[in-house]
Amino acid sequence: MVWGACLALVLVCLTQILPGPLMLLPELSAVAGLLLLVVGGPRSCGIMLPAIWSLFHAQWVMDERLAVALAGQDILVTGTVCEFPDSAPGVYRFVLEADRSVSPEVPGRIFLSWYEAVDRPLAGQRWQLKVRLKRPRSLSNPGSFDFELWAFVRQLGATGYVRRSSLNHRTPIRKNACQLTRVRQHMAALIEGALDGRGATGYLLALSVGVKNRLSDAEWDLLRRTGTVHLMAISGLHIGLVAALMMLVGRQAGRIFLLAGIQCAPLYCGRWLALVGAFVYSALAGFALPTVRALVMVFTVMALAACRRRVPGEQALAAALFVVLLMEPSAPQSAGFWLSFYAVTLLLLSGIELRSLAPGWQTRLRRPGGKMQQMFRAQVVLSIGLAPLVIFYFEQVSVVGVVANLFTVPVFSILIVPLTLVGMLALLISPALGGKILVPAARIMEWVLDCLQWLDSLPFSVWEASSTTMTWTAVAVIATLILIWPRPFPGRLLAASLLIPLLGGSSAQSPEVLRIVVMDVGQGLAVLVQTARHALVYDTGPAFRTRNAGQTVVLPVLRHFGVRKLDALVISHGDADHIGGASSVLAAFPDVVLIASNPISGRSGRYRRCRAGLAWTWDTVRFSVLHPQRQTGRQSWSENDGSCVLMVESGAQRVLLPGDIEKRAERALVDDAIVSRVSLVIAPHHGSNTSSGQAFVDATAPFYVVFPAGYKNRWGFPKSQVVERWLRSGACILKTAESGAIVFEIDAADELVVRWQHRLDGRRLWTEIDRKWDHRPCARAAD
Repeated sequence: MVWGACLALVLVCLTQILPGPLMLLPELSAVAGLLLLVVGGPRSCGIMLPAIWSLFHAQWVMDERLAVALAGQDILVTGTVCEFPDSAPGVYRFVLEADRSVSPEVPGRIFLSWYEAVDRPLAGQRWQLKVRLKRPRSLSNPGSFDFELWAFVRQLGATGYVRRSSLNHRTPIRKNACQLTRVRQHMAALIEGALDGRGATGYLLALSVGVKNRLSDAEWDLLRRTGTVHLMAISGLHIGLVAALMMLVGRQAGRIFLLAGIQCAPLYCGRWLALVGAFVYSALAGFALPTVRALVMVFTVMALAACRRRVPGEQALAAALFVVLLMEPSAPQSAGFWLSFYAVTLLLLSGIELRSLAPGWQTRLRRPGGKMQQMFRAQVVLSIGLAPLVIFYFEQVSVVGVVANLFTVPVFSILIVPLTLVGMLALLISPALGGKILVPAARIMEWVLDCLQWLDSLPFSVWEASSTTMTWTAVAVIATLILIWPRPFPGRLLAASLLIPLLGGSSAQSPEVLRIVVMDVGQGLAVLVQTARHALVYDTGPAFRTRNAGQTVVLPVLRHFGVRKLDALVISHGDADHIGGASSVLAAFPDVVLIASNPISGRSGRYRRCRAGLAWTWDTVRFSVLHPQRQTGRQSWSENDGSCVLMVESGAQRVLLPGDIEKRAERALVDDAIVSRVSLVIAPHHGSNTSSGQAFVDATAPFYVVFPAGYKNRWGFPKSQVVERWLRSGACILKTAESGAIVFEIDAADELVVRWQHRLDGRRLWTEIDRKWDHRPCARAAD
C-alpha cells in the first residue's frame, strides 16, 4: 500500500511537469491503464488510476477556460459566491460559480475583482454582474508567484473585474447552490457578532469555520516567522482532537445507555460519534486539503478498528495520500500538500508515538515528564525535517519555532480549540452563552499573540535564506532524514555537510562574467544586471492598486538569483511604470546606492545624481551613464528624454539601457557619436512611435532587441512600425509579454546568449502561450 501510493504520487507529479498541451495524452494513458489492468491486474491498474485521472482533470480544466474571442468583452453573468471573498482597500476579490444555464458562454468558475463595490459580496450570495474577462494569464518571472498555476489548481476558467453598471444586483438564492458555504457564512457571522471586533476574531474564525481571509498579511507573516502558521490550518491536530473528544463523549454516552437498559457497545458508539464529529468539523473547514488528509486517516483507522484490525500509521497515511490524489489531482502543486504529508511522515519515521483512535490509543508514556519530552522531540524533528521544504517554498526558517510551538500547541489543544468549538455550538442555542465561551478563547489567543510578537522581536527569530533548486532540496531532505533517524546510522554527522548548499543558497550560481535579466513586469521596466560579485537594478516596474512590482517581481527575482546585497539602484525617470516598485526595493536594501535624476522619498545619504560621465567598473564590467547631458540652451529635457541612459560593457559585448528616451534624445546621442553598435538594447519607451528613430536604430544595430511591454496593453506597444524598423536592421526581436522574463548571459568566451525565456522554457500544462507569435528566429540566434 505504501509503495503503491508513493508510485502513484510520482506518476501524478510526472503528468504535471509536462511542458506542453495535453493533446491525446489522456486518451493514450487510459488505453495504457486498460492494458495494465489486463496484464498486471487490478492492483497495478489502481496505481495508474490517479495519474490517468490527473491527465483527464487537467484537460478538463484547460478546456473550461474562456474562449479567446470573448476576452476583453463585456459579459453579463449570473452566479453564486461559493468561497469567502478577500477584501483590500477599495476592492473585493472572490470566486463566482457561474450558472451555466443563464451564462453558457462563460466558464463555470471565474475569479473577479470588484472595485468600489455597491455592496459587500458575501459567501453564499447570488449575483448578476456585468464583467470583463480574460483567460488566466500573469507575469512570468523566476522565483515569483505563479498566478496561472494558482488559477489551474482552483479550476478557474477566467479572471476579470466587475464593470460599473445598473445591471449589477443580487438575485434570489437557489436552494441547492453552495449550501455548505451558506452554513459556514452564517456561523462566521454569529462568531463575529459574539466577539464584537476583538483582535483575535480572525484567528478564531480560521480555527472554527476555516475562514482565513480575515487575517491580514502582517498577521500571516507573524505566524510564518514564528513557525506557528500550521495552527491556523484545520488539519491533523484539530481533527484528531475533535475526534478524540467525540469518542470520549460517545463512550460515556454508551455506558449511560447500558445503565438505562439500552443495549449498545460503548466503544462502537464512540467510534461512530468520532467519525461524525470529524466529518462535521471538516465540512465547516470547507474540506481543505490538510482537513481531508486527516479525515481520511481517521476514517481508515476507525474502519479497520471496527474489523478488529490495527492499522499502522504509514498505511493510514498512504490511504489518505491515495484518496487526496483522486479527489484533487492538482494538489501536489501546492506547498500545503507536501508540508502536510511530509510532517506526518517525519513523525512516523522518527519513531515518535502517534496516538490513534484504535484500541490501545490510551497508552501512556511511563516515565515522568514523558509527554513533555515527546512533544519537545516532535517539535525538534519537525523543525529540522521540514526546514528544506520551508526554505524551498518560503525562503526563510523560524529559529524560534521550536520554543513557540512548545507552548502554543498545548494551549491550542487544551484551551483555544475546545473553547472555540464549544462556543460555536453554544451560539446555535444562545448568542449570549456562546459569547461567554468565545470571549475567554479570544483573550487566551491574544495572550498567545503577545508572546509570539515578543519572540518575533528577537534579533535572531528568523533566518532568511536564498531560494534553492529542487535538486538540492531533495539532497537536503535525505540529509535531514538521516539526522533524525532514531536508530544508529553510519556517518550520521557527515549528512550535515549535505545541508551546506541549502544554507548557502544554490538556486543560481553567480554569472561567469555578466547576467542581464529583463523582468516581466507588465507595462513597465525592471532589469537586473549581475556581475560575479555585484548587482544592479535598473528601474523597478509599475505600482498596482494594492501592491507594486518591487514586491511581486523584483525582490523575488533577486532572491532567485542569489542577490543578498544590492549595490546600486538606477531609476531612469519618474514615470510610475519605472519607479513604482522603488519603495519596496529601497526598504529591502536600505544601504543601496541610488542613482536617479532626483532623490526618492527623502533618501539622500547614498544618493548620486544621474548625469552623463558617471562611470565605474565591477569585476571587469564597465558601467557608463551616457545621458542626460547638460543642456546649453534654455530648453530642458522632457521627463522621457531626461531618462538615465546606462551602457554596460564587457569585452566586445555592449548592452544599452535607454529608459524612455524619445527621438530628440536619441538624435543627441547619435549626433555626438555617444552611441554606436551594441549587442543588446532594451527598446526605448517600450516600442512607442515616439522612439526608436531610424538614425538610432542604424547607429546601435543590435543583435537583440527586447520590448518590455504588457500583454495586449492599451497603448498597443510595441508599435508594428517600430518592430519592422528593428527587424530591417537585422535584430532578433524578443518581447517580455510573450517570452516572460528573459535571461541573457555573457560567458568567459565573450559571447552573449539567451539562457532562459521563462514563459517559453519554463512552460507547463497551465501556461498560456500566444501561438501566433513565432519565436523560432530568436531560438536560432540563441543557438
